[in-house]
Amino acid sequence: MTAATGDREVDLPSDRRVDHDGSRVCCGGISVPSWVRAADLSLLTAREREVLVALGDCLPNSVIAGRWHVAERTVKKHVASVFTKLEISSRAQAAVIANYRKCIEQCP
Repeated sequence: MTAATGDREVDLPSDRRVDHDGSRVCCGGISVPSWVRAADLSLLTAREREVLVALGDCLPNSVIAGRWHVAERTVKKHVASVFTKLEISSRAQAAVIANYRKCIEQCP
C-alpha cells in the first residue's frame, strides 16, 4: 500500500489502517510488541503520566524541569518511577508506549 506525501509516494506497512483516500482510519491495527500493549498506565500517578507524555515527545529532563518549575533531580526520580512501574529500561521504550497510547486514544 502507498500513500502520497507531497510530491512522492511512501510505502506503508500492510498492518496500518488507512482508508482508500490515504487518510488514517485508526491505529489500533498497528502491530506492536506485547510489552507495549501490556503497559499498565493505571499504576502511574498523574505526574508520572505527564512525564510519560513528555518522554513521548522526546523531551530531556532539563526541559521538563523548566516547564514544571521543579529541579531536574525531581524529574529524574519521576522518570525512574515510570520505568520501574512499567517495567521498562529506556526513554525509547517509554516514548513507544506514550505514542501508542496517544494514538489509541485518538481513534474513534
